[in-house]
Amino acid sequence: MGSSNLVRTPGAGSADAPLRQRRGRPPKRSQRLGLLLDRAAELFNLQGISATPVADLADLLQISRASLYYYIQDREGLVFQCYTRACELTADDLAEAAQAPSGLERVQSFVRLSLLPTRPTVAVLSEIDILSGERAQAVKRATKANVAKLIGFINDGIRDGSTRACDAEVLAQAVVGMLSWAQLLPQWSSGRQTEALRNRTSAAMISLLTRGLSTQRGPRFECRTDVEQFQRPLINAFDRREASSAKINQVLAAASRQFNRNGVEATSVDAIANTLGVTKGVLYHYLADKSELVTRCYERAFDFYDQFVDFARREGRNGLERAFINAHLNIQAHVTLLSPLMPQPGFGAVPKARRMALLERGRRENRAVADFLREGATDGSAVPCDAALVTHICAGAFGWIPKWLPPKNTRTAFEIADEICTVLRNGLQVP
Repeated sequence: MGSSNLVRTPGAGSADAPLRQRRGRPPKRSQRLGLLLDRAAELFNLQGISATPVADLADLLQISRASLYYYIQDREGLVFQCYTRACELTADDLAEAAQAPSGLERVQSFVRLSLLPTRPTVAVLSEIDILSGERAQAVKRATKANVAKLIGFINDGIRDGSTRACDAEVLAQAVVGMLSWAQLLPQWSSGRQTEALRNRTSAAMISLLTRGLSTQRGPRFECRTDVEQFQRPLINAFDRREASSAKINQVLAAASRQFNRNGVEATSVDAIANTLGVTKGVLYHYLADKSELVTRCYERAFDFYDQFVDFARREGRNGLERAFINAHLNIQAHVTLLSPLMPQPGFGAVPKARRMALLERGRRENRAVADFLREGATDGSAVPCDAALVTHICAGAFGWIPKWLPPKNTRTAFEIADEICTVLRNGLQVP
């Protein structure tokens, strides 16, 4: 079994003690705790941590709150256990995948194990900073160790000749993002996390990483359109309505960057105000509350996504090129200060009427990009694929960028976008 660098709290019965798989028949308490963590992970992924009261879990499991607190100390302790479990399951998958004979096969095996229908739903590690002190550091250490192992698989493949030369860190983080997004697929694909969906996702992702989407492998994919051109310029600073709109956009941009990096609940309105050098009261002059702020950030994001799709439709010469122009712009956006808010755990907490409108916008954009891939299959530029599912998977590759990109990043937005698009177009496998 794989191990993580998580700190164990003293005492075998501690509510913070991470789960460990035991040999033989597990005790009932362990089974019940496992079920609790399964259901908690599902709710955290759907509703977000802030919108998941402990009482909801008690109702879902049909037990009393007193019984629930036999297994957990408080909500933060529950989050810690869910995140610990996610890290340990990933470490176990990596340890098993390491037995494959080549670097490429190790990557393939890791993806396959992560998406097995029998694997429990795991909480997406999007809000680690909601944890305090050593708990947060423990999860970050475990996550870093797991990513390092995956980077090692890719570098193994480059050395043994099974994998094309690439930026192993960028690609490893893209894989992590795609696997995280797979946990959120049901709410964006109008489906459920079923065995069939997991099997389809596994097959589509392995094919994407192995062979890519292009019928003809070429040099690095490059798009020299700068995403910054989609920023709306301030025309007249003396027009009060326009100046007010510009200030709101500045607030939404700053909030989106922090939400993308730290998660919605882990980012306070005070932190956003400090970034802008204003008081919280100034923000509330423009936006009613945090819920309104999050919703407006999503609306801003979908405005950008609509523009990217429209631009790709106009500028692409064939279906595959249209799909990758759209992807390139999205990747650039998440590397730069544009940083549109990426749908993440907690989207279910957006007020229902506006959430449904945003869901429809997201599905419409997904259909448009999937249509690009279908056009590519018809015009001969792209291989036939499960287009709608592949489009969702690719979104994870760029949506995860703010989670891992270091503040002092030395790569340009074009370099990161070129790297990810080239791998998704050509695949990793050496012909």
